[in-house]
Amino acid sequence: ANMREERLLDGGNKAKLKLKNIIMKNVVGDHIIRRDLKRIWDTNAQGEYTGEKVTLDQFDSILILSDETAMKSGEKGSTSSDSRSLAAVLIIQDMMEKMYQLKKRKFASSPEPIKPPCVPVSEILDTRTKSLLNVANCKGYVLSNQIVSSVMAQVAEEKDINVVLSELFSSDGSETYIRPVEKFVDLDEEDTMSFWDVALKARQYREVVVGYKPADLDYDDAEELIINPPNKSVPRRWKEGDKIVVFSLED
Repeated sequence: ANMREERLLDGGNKAKLKLKNIIMKNVVGDHIIRRDLKRIWDTNAQGEYTGEKVTLDQFDSILILSDETAMKSGEKGSTSSDSRSLAAVLIIQDMMEKMYQLKKRKFASSPEPIKPPCVPVSEILDTRTKSLLNVANCKGYVLSNQIVSSVMAQVAEEKDINVVLSELFSSDGSETYIRPVEKFVDLDEEDTMSFWDVALKARQYREVVVGYKPADLDYDDAEELIINPPNKSVPRRWKEGDKIVVFSLED
């Protein structure tokens, strides 16, 4: 546990961990072995079991990071790491689905709804793995190397963008929030205006509008509108239930 904390501090290059809304627990095991995933036991700094345990179906979100050991294995490090990540996603998805179906049968007569399993998100390093994830019906993944490369390319082209990216990626910087359109638009007085007009009103609250979601569309169908929507200067009629996506320093 102490070694893991030292890694998170990046050998002293980062300040001491200041976790406000998260409690970090340490677990010993292999994320591609079902026996280790069936029940996850917490350990203390000395590696001793504390008695606390959790099952996969209790998690609200699961993020699988790339395997550091596999990454150091030479030329095929990224491929080996992605293989373990893909295996972990498939195993975790299968185990959570079985737990979910078992609960549905066991509590079929209960009026309380059974919480569906979350979608595990895996970090992948090789862009070629993306096609395998799609074939395996793995919906959540993060191409970390591609993100880093894109950030470096943007900063190389325009140095000033580094200030914006630092603000977005910093733990103390702006965060993404979803606001009701009524916060910026008085629907009783004036419900027709362009995206730019809404963005201008949001500036009065020190917020930056980046997109919106119409009330009659779900988030998947509104994918092209949530970030950098087209036709920003064209007036549209806003209505109750519309959501505005903004960057803001605090909620």
